[in-house]
Amino acid sequence: MNEVEPGADARENVAVDGGSVRSEPELNRGQIALCFDVSENTIDKWIRKGMPVATQGGNGVAYGFYLSDCKAWRDRELATERESQAAADLFVQQERARFLNVGSGQHRAAMSPAQQKELAQAELLHMQASQKRRSLVHVEEMVELVDTILGEFRAGLDGLPDWMEREFGLSPEQVERGIRYCDAVMQEIHDRLQAERLGDRDGVIDPEDQRLI
Repeated sequence: MNEVEPGADARENVAVDGGSVRSEPELNRGQIALCFDVSENTIDKWIRKGMPVATQGGNGVAYGFYLSDCKAWRDRELATERESQAAADLFVQQERARFLNVGSGQHRAAMSPAQQKELAQAELLHMQASQKRRSLVHVEEMVELVDTILGEFRAGLDGLPDWMEREFGLSPEQVERGIRYCDAVMQEIHDRLQAERLGDRDGVIDPEDQRLI
């Protein structure tokens, strides 16, 4: 038995026929996809991007993978993606500040009226782009959708006692109790909507506010 040299991979131990035995099993495409919770198509894309392969597939031969190698490669890929995204975000921030002639640490309140106008125009363009991506929706559209949903819900509650009377042979007293319960549910919803009602808000709306729809 050959001794493992200092610094050698801990997964490699016994030499066999000039090679080495690894303590982890070789996985197929389906198994490695399950390990990463992705599809096998994604695994194929990762292979093309350079994910290490233990056994090269093709001509009836299945691909083989070692999870530790693939995980190390994937961690490097994610780190590179995060660095690229951070660099891109910083570049956009710097260019936006340069366009407005404002230092990155300068507060909006310190801007001149002209700078504030330019910033507002830039934010408007951002909102329009977000709307096209459906990141934002028109309030009117959302109100119409909610009204439709609540209308269907109310119609269902209104007809529920009669339906239960027919289906389960309820007595008039039981039907009345069902009606009172459904009315109480609708009243609770009405009270909650009244309590959470949005009124007119003072001040400038920040399009970056994640609470906005």
